[in-house]
Amino acid sequence: MVMIVIVVVVLRVFLGYILEVGGRNYFLRGTEREVAFKEVGFGFNSDYYLNIVVTMFIKDVYNFLWLLLFIIPGIIKAYAYSMVPYILADNPNIDSNRAIELSVEMTNGQKWDMFVLDLSFLGWYILGSLLFGIGTWFVNPYVDATKAQLYASLRLGAIKHNLCTPEELCYALSNAEESEQNDWYDEY
Repeated sequence: MVMIVIVVVVLRVFLGYILEVGGRNYFLRGTEREVAFKEVGFGFNSDYYLNIVVTMFIKDVYNFLWLLLFIIPGIIKAYAYSMVPYILADNPNIDSNRAIELSVEMTNGQKWDMFVLDLSFLGWYILGSLLFGIGTWFVNPYVDATKAQLYASLRLGAIKHNLCTPEELCYALSNAEESEQNDWYDEY
């Protein structure tokens, strides 16, 4: 039993983290342009691999430690760290601590809205589970695409509020996006 747990943890760390960031990359690039499925494997590039694994591992250790402290603060911190895979998808070479710090800053004041967004998927998951869980396979891409849009919005907000530079996220604003970003934030 212990061996099975060890194998699962090793697979999660060395394969799962890369595929998680790759999946986030796929849906994030899908918000910007046409994408190919090979985008999922971009993290296996030897230049990115180690940084992605280390950053995601540190994020999960932080999450685990917060959950040990108390459940509710652990859930709140999970939302605070939830943008780390997207940040790594934008810039896989970013420093681990900076990626976590940036995720916390981006989600500051947004965690309740993110929680409500997650609650909005609950009905879909219940409906999907009526077919012995097969229906949830159709819900997951919808959730992932929605969260990629959420990150894209939070990224624009972070750039607008000088939490980071577009270059730090390897992101170039087009003129239309700059205008749209200014209009969106001027409303608030």
